[in-house]
Amino acid sequence: MVSDEHLKMTDPGLALLNMLEEEHIGQIRKIHRGRMLCWQGDPVECIYAIRSGAVKAFSTSADGKTYTYGVIGPGGVVGVTSHLLGSNHEMQAEALEDVEVIAIQPIEFERLLAVNPCFSLLVMRKLAEGLSSLASKARDFGLLDVQQRLKHRLVELAREHGVITEKGIRIALDITHEEIGALVAANRSTITSFLNELERQGYLWKEGRHLVIIPPEHIEILDNLNQAVVDGSEEDARNWAGKAIENNVDAVKALDALCNGMKLVDRMFNRDEIDLSDVILSAFAMKSAIPTIEAEIEQSGKEMSSIGTIVIGTVTGDIHDIGRTLVAMLLKARGFDIVDLGNNVSISDFVEAVRKHKPDILAMSSLMTTGRQEQIEVIRALVDAGLRDAVKVIVGGSAITQELSQQMGADGYEPTAHRAVELAWRLTHSE
Repeated sequence: MVSDEHLKMTDPGLALLNMLEEEHIGQIRKIHRGRMLCWQGDPVECIYAIRSGAVKAFSTSADGKTYTYGVIGPGGVVGVTSHLLGSNHEMQAEALEDVEVIAIQPIEFERLLAVNPCFSLLVMRKLAEGLSSLASKARDFGLLDVQQRLKHRLVELAREHGVITEKGIRIALDITHEEIGALVAANRSTITSFLNELERQGYLWKEGRHLVIIPPEHIEILDNLNQAVVDGSEEDARNWAGKAIENNVDAVKALDALCNGMKLVDRMFNRDEIDLSDVILSAFAMKSAIPTIEAEIEQSGKEMSSIGTIVIGTVTGDIHDIGRTLVAMLLKARGFDIVDLGNNVSISDFVEAVRKHKPDILAMSSLMTTGRQEQIEVIRALVDAGLRDAVKVIVGGSAITQELSQQMGADGYEPTAHRAVELAWRLTHSE
């Protein structure tokens, strides 16, 4: 009788595998890459415990469509459910690489269930684990979009088949984009597009034929940073920014996560899915997390890519903060480096900021009619300082019109935050 020490192991599949090897139960077989362990609809002639390598479990519908249930690694079992139900194989199992299995005859499997309580309990735990995994996948298909499902499956593959390297976790499987697509119910071209996007965001990269992803706990933090901006939660944004630093998440990736959240909010607003008040909340959530992230970037000495630098502020006598913050965060999300001077900014402070930071654009805002004259004076001061030709000036706020902006000598004016971002883009890409 096998000791119940196996029951103390965390992974029931590996415990079951150890038990079989210690008792010399079953026959070890080698299955070459691309060969089938079993075919859908065939009777169960053997139950397989995966000893090494990886097996793809999938089924094919009558019209030829394929659904992949998962990739089974060491400790996984094939054929148990069908045998216990007295049915033929419900799925096919193909070796993704050279595989070693322990093949158990059904009669021997039943004998072990009858005489060995530890074996029976481990089998039940393994079946329960599989059921839980299928339930999780079903929830994913119901609640998540393709990119989110892809990210979940990559994390799952990394945890089950990953090799820890200095920079990330290498998924030690020679798996194609088409096979990944079958895991998340998406076609190959869609998977290729999303993998490229995740690579651009720094979540993964390629090493030869293998994918390498950043640690799953880092992905979770980045996703929560992104979601905090979408939800417009300043508290969550600050908390996740702190956790990013505590857990050594790449600060540049953390800033990208904030920006991507703001980009999503902007797209949702343009599709009339959310109100302006939601966009404002998201802008303040992003703003609350940025100081923590940017301080870490500065300390690390990393250089940020930027499409241009913009100094932005609200003129003297005006303490309104919402509009300027919204514009600043949308500009940050678009890829600009932002120097936010805040509100009630003096003429001399604007001029000094232009001299110090050498921005591509100076953006001034005012909601009060008295602010019109302040904006005029700032432009005059830039002329007197010999800085006017070195910077584009854009103005905004409810107190300004297109005609007034032209009269004061500004280079541009837009009445809304979104259009102000487009104006900044045009001015920095006009040559």
